[in-house]
Amino acid sequence: MTEDIKRKLHHFFPGEKYSPDRLAEDLATGDLLNSKEAILPYLQTALLDEKVIEVQLDGMPMVYFSRLKDDVPADEEEAEGDGHQPELTEGRYLTAMHHLITLPLEPGLGNLHLRYSRAIILRMFTNKFAVEMATTFEDLVTVDDIPVLRLAFPELARIAHNVREFRAKVPDSLHFIVALTAEDDSLELEARPVNISIRGMAFAASKKEQRLLKVNSLYSLKFFIDDELLLRIDATIKHLSRLRKRSGIEYICGLEFEPQTKTQTAVIESIVAMVQRAHLKELSEKSYASGIKLIT
Repeated sequence: MTEDIKRKLHHFFPGEKYSPDRLAEDLATGDLLNSKEAILPYLQTALLDEKVIEVQLDGMPMVYFSRLKDDVPADEEEAEGDGHQPELTEGRYLTAMHHLITLPLEPGLGNLHLRYSRAIILRMFTNKFAVEMATTFEDLVTVDDIPVLRLAFPELARIAHNVREFRAKVPDSLHFIVALTAEDDSLELEARPVNISIRGMAFAASKKEQRLLKVNSLYSLKFFIDDELLLRIDATIKHLSRLRKRSGIEYICGLEFEPQTKTQTAVIESIVAMVQRAHLKELSEKSYASGIKLIT
C-alpha cells in the first residue's frame, strides 16, 4: 500500500519529496488522506457550504476557480410506483463515492486545459488549513440542463497548513453591507461582502458595477451590520474576477485594507470574528439539518 501511495503522490504532487518517515508521520497525523471515506466530508462541506474551489492542472502555477454541483442519482430520477416523487437529499450522490460534479472553471480557458490534464488538484479552504484533493477528468455532462464537468472521486488528499491568510465567509444570515465611494466621488455603490480577512475583503457586484471599478485605485468604505455603521476605512482594489454560481455568474471585487490607526485594525479583527461566529452557526445548522458532519 505504501508504494501505491508514493506512486500517487509522485503523480499528483511531483514537486514534493516524501521520505518514509514523513509519509508515515503524515498518515498517522491525518495530514495525508488515502481513502475516499476520509475525503468525503470535505466534499460534502464544499457542496453544502457552496465553497469556492481552487483548481490546479498538471502542477502549473495558474489557478482556476469553481464550485461543486449537486447530481441526482439514477434511482431518484424516477418517481415511486404510486407517482409520488421522493424527497431529494442534497449531495446524496457523493456518498456513493463514485464521482463528483463541478461547475465550469473560471477563467473559461481552464475548461479546455482540464479535459487534457493528467493530474487535477482541487483545493478547499477551512478556517485552519487547506485540503488538496487529487482527481482526474472523466467527462463533460449535463445536469439540470447545465453543462458541467464530471471528475473521478478523489482517492488521495493532503492537508496543507499556512497556505494563505484566513478568510471568513460572510453567511447570508448576516446583514452585512459595504458602501464604497471613489476618491473623486465619481462612483458610489453598496454591495454584499463575500469574505473578509484582517488584511482585506471581497464583495459581489453586478457586471455593470464591476466595469466601473479600477484595479489599484483607492476607495473609501463604510461597513454596516444590521444597519449599524461599524467602520470607515480606505482600501485598494487588487483584483476583479468572476465565479460560477449554481444560478449564473458572480462578479467579485477583491480589496486590500489601508488602515491608518490601531483602532481601525482592532475593529476589523472584531468584524472578522463576528463573521466567523455567524458562519460557524450557519454550518452547525446545515450539519444538523443534513445529518452530515461538516468541516469548519
